[in-house]
Amino acid sequence: MNIQELESRCGVTKQNIRFYERKGLLHPDRNLANNYREYNMEDVERLQFIKMMRKLDVSIEDIREVLEGRYPMEDLMQNHLEELENRKKELDAGVKICKKLLHTQLKELDTSAVLKEMEEMEEKGGSFMKIVDDYKEYTKMEHKRKFSFVPDNMALKPEEFSEALLTYAKENDLNLVITKEGMYPVFEVDGVEYTAERTFGRFGAVIHCHMTHPEELEKEFATVSEKQRKWFKLCKIVWAPLFLLFFFMITRGSIVGGLIAGIGMIPFLVWAFQN
Repeated sequence: MNIQELESRCGVTKQNIRFYERKGLLHPDRNLANNYREYNMEDVERLQFIKMMRKLDVSIEDIREVLEGRYPMEDLMQNHLEELENRKKELDAGVKICKKLLHTQLKELDTSAVLKEMEEMEEKGGSFMKIVDDYKEYTKMEHKRKFSFVPDNMALKPEEFSEALLTYAKENDLNLVITKEGMYPVFEVDGVEYTAERTFGRFGAVIHCHMTHPEELEKEFATVSEKQRKWFKLCKIVWAPLFLLFFFMITRGSIVGGLIAGIGMIPFLVWAFQN
């Protein structure tokens, strides 16, 4: 079968199938006549196993070790279970504190008592510093995966687009090399390939840059699980408006003033999170 048939059969995208091949997890045969990949039932079973392991948040490296017979399945599951249980303790501790603060007014907040409780939880295994470190890693990962900027020009022509990218690279001290010019240019930053596109928003032209192969971040940021990423993304969306509301309430001295100012920030927040 070809890669489209394998994609349909296993529910794994062609991009991820090729990624697993590059990582040495899949080894399809090649058709000698046209050099196309040819997959068999062994590849199907192998890909299904990889899919299952990835859903359990097992790393690419551990999956490869198991498939190559260097890491017994039983040992992997035992170690991974311990890791998941530790993560659960950390998240449970965070959820407990968040629930406590959910209906607490800023003026009533006893930070000393909350910090003491957090420290007691840390001693029992609920490490808040680990959560903070993971959030920092998540932020770095998201910025590496995609970023946007407002160019000095309108990037209406390929040469203007290239100029905008090079100017951004110079201002941010990036080692950027354009490998394909055009209105959807391809470039590399420190060996990582990106594709760019230009849109127009309320503030003029905006250039959006996305990693061509975001799945390659998995190894670099393996410490941050998929569930943690979803949690951090939700927190980013929910807590930013709440923080602004509290800020305006304090600076303006009234709830009504804070609400009015907070509502006025909604269009900006929508634009910011879309970009």
